[in-house]
Amino acid sequence: MKRSGIFALLLLMTAPALAGADNPAAAAPPLVIDVRSADEYQQSHVRQAVNVPYDQIASRIAALAPAHDTPIALYCHSGRRAGIAEQTLHQLGYSHVENKGGLSDMQRNGYPTE
Repeated sequence: MKRSGIFALLLLMTAPALAGADNPAAAAPPLVIDVRSADEYQQSHVRQAVNVPYDQIASRIAALAPAHDTPIALYCHSGRRAGIAEQTLHQLGYSHVENKGGLSDMQRNGYPTE
């Protein structure tokens, strides 16, 4: 009886760690992409963000994220262009894409800007 109780306790403690072990993308920080224009990006952007204007996302994403399960966070000024880019990435087979809204939303969520 004690052995089964210990086994159950160990299983409960290690299950969350094991669940993430087979999906390394789940633990990886997202690739942050600013889909605004280069001029907007130069004015201010999230520190770790890469600038890829939304109308260039289809032609440039493979160089940035060859794996289609790469976590990707998109933002623009209001979320509209990020939504267009999100749809494009889903059509290309990217499965972990999130529209984070605008730059001000990113700042409110703790992303430092430059």
